[in-house]
Amino acid sequence: MATVKDIAKLAGVSTATVSRALANPQKVTDATKLKVQNAADQLGYAPNAIARSLRTQESKTIVVILPDIGNQFFTDIIKGIEQIAHKNAYKVLLGDAGNDVDRATKYLDLVYSKQADGVLSLTADLPIDKLVDDNAQAKFPLVMACEYYWDAAIPSVHIDNEYSARLVIESLVQMGHYKIACITGASGNSISIARMQGFRDSMRKWGLQIPEQYIVEGDYSLLSGYEIAAELLSLHDRPTAIFCHNDEMAIGVLKRAREIGVKVPQQLSVVGFDNIPFCEYCTPELSTVHQPRQLIGETAMKLLLNILSGKKPNPEITLPTQLLIRGTTMPPPLDQRLKIDI
Repeated sequence: MATVKDIAKLAGVSTATVSRALANPQKVTDATKLKVQNAADQLGYAPNAIARSLRTQESKTIVVILPDIGNQFFTDIIKGIEQIAHKNAYKVLLGDAGNDVDRATKYLDLVYSKQADGVLSLTADLPIDKLVDDNAQAKFPLVMACEYYWDAAIPSVHIDNEYSARLVIESLVQMGHYKIACITGASGNSISIARMQGFRDSMRKWGLQIPEQYIVEGDYSLLSGYEIAAELLSLHDRPTAIFCHNDEMAIGVLKRAREIGVKVPQQLSVVGFDNIPFCEYCTPELSTVHQPRQLIGETAMKLLLNILSGKKPNPEITLPTQLLIRGTTMPPPLDQRLKIDI
């Protein structure tokens, strides 16, 4: 591999002149610059990226922090991020927080040490004081995607979770369901809070009661949906429909229902959230809320690039969703059906 010394020898100049010509070409004459460039091209010289980043204070790398890299929901989001990053000559470093706050926080050090130019976080499970200053402004180039903070001016890309949850409940009620249970995500999570608000608002609109035992907190995993389904389906007055805050928990519900002989959708309707690819391979296919996951990734990366280029970013971008009714939902049995005038 060619070095600065090799270029200097071929060009007939000092190594210091070569360094100036490559790093600060405005400090040498055009003739010298051309001589050095021709020698570098002839030798196939490629400047060291790390050294260049030290000079420019740019690493051309961004960090994407994920709450759980094993969750299929994030695959298309990362694909969208990667596509835009690649087109703009940026590298993407994935940081799996593993739902661990301390572990997630360590990835922020990459920005402070100049090993990354900015952060795109898909989790709000980070200490807010590490992210914003006393005026609630981001301390470094930062964009939130999917999750967000209620009380901080951090640019974000997400969907309207509250509205989307209302769509689910409206659909179930109009089918005649009134005994509707909900398996939520973590209670302090911004997404779970919004989806739960939409659920409660829609139930209240129709004057429907929500028994305390019908609301159970999960953790977005297949296993939590599977275990909570056993609890809900063993109730004396069990629900006729279950709304899950993500598809993985809903798939867990389907497995438990099948094992204990509860027929879906004849005896139990199930709705998920996200529309991961597995939804169409369930039996029956899972009804769910479609999120434009790749578009979320692309939009978030573009937003971060705007920040890195010095542009004033949009504070919040909300993307549309779509309720997809498939094979896991239908009206409940006649003796358990709500009589409504729509």
